[in-house]
Amino acid sequence: MNSNISTLIGILALVLWANLVGLLRLSKENFGPIYTVTYVYTLSAIILFSLYGLPDFKKVSRKFLIISSLLFVIFELCFAFSITFASSSEKSIEMYILFNTWPTLSIIMLAFLKEEKVNFFSIIGILISFFGVILINYHPEINFIDSLTKDPLSYSLIFLSAMLWAGYSIYVKKQSNGVNAVSLYFILTAIALWILTFLTQGFVLPNVSSFSAYLIIAINAFFFSMGYLAWNVGIIKGNLSILIMLAYFTPILSSIFSALMLSSHLSINFWYGTVTVTLGSLLCWLSIRKKSIKE
Repeated sequence: MNSNISTLIGILALVLWANLVGLLRLSKENFGPIYTVTYVYTLSAIILFSLYGLPDFKKVSRKFLIISSLLFVIFELCFAFSITFASSSEKSIEMYILFNTWPTLSIIMLAFLKEEKVNFFSIIGILISFFGVILINYHPEINFIDSLTKDPLSYSLIFLSAMLWAGYSIYVKKQSNGVNAVSLYFILTAIALWILTFLTQGFVLPNVSSFSAYLIIAINAFFFSMGYLAWNVGIIKGNLSILIMLAYFTPILSSIFSALMLSSHLSINFWYGTVTVTLGSLLCWLSIRKKSIKE
């Protein structure tokens, strides 16, 4: 598989992920936050294992498997619960936009690792991105700090998930040796979720008889599993710089999809903030991309 096809597959992942907030929130209304996440990841793990099987453990080190698995599992728990525990549908959409600061965080991490040099335009882009975060959380009747403290768990989890995902993408690109272990990661995530579910909910499953509720869970799982399979192909064999650049536009696409699915009314400040996060992150990427082209 050549680099261009792998990059296109990675782009498909971004389109699938743009639907996840709305789908997770819809499922949460029927199954609650914990069972929604547990069901989705369990079915996703089954799909990925059926299609892809387990990775070739001989091609990667035990150290890589341990570190990448920990990064992925903790990230998934933080990301999914930040969406499902949010106090409203609008807040769930906001969480996803905040998560999409991860490309900017990737650039900061690469600079810290001395693999990229941060220039003036990179710094401006970073500042613009985080100003967008403030805009998203600005409401005339409530200040920025009060907005954050209204959903402390969701905000903490989403910022942690953004850092973990940035770290995961960089680490897997450098250390995977071309091996896609996403099926293993999902199996481990599902196991962790069932342990958490039994510890917090006991052995009583939710009583849901609606066929449409289970259909949404199935769609959720399909989009999750195919998205991650496609993303790992993209970041391992495709052009990571292009994928990061296009990832900057997923907040806008996700906001549109989620608002339609959830019939949410998002403030004008939300849209200003979303565009600002996108433009700031894109400026970061362009500043580094321009330097790479010159070299």
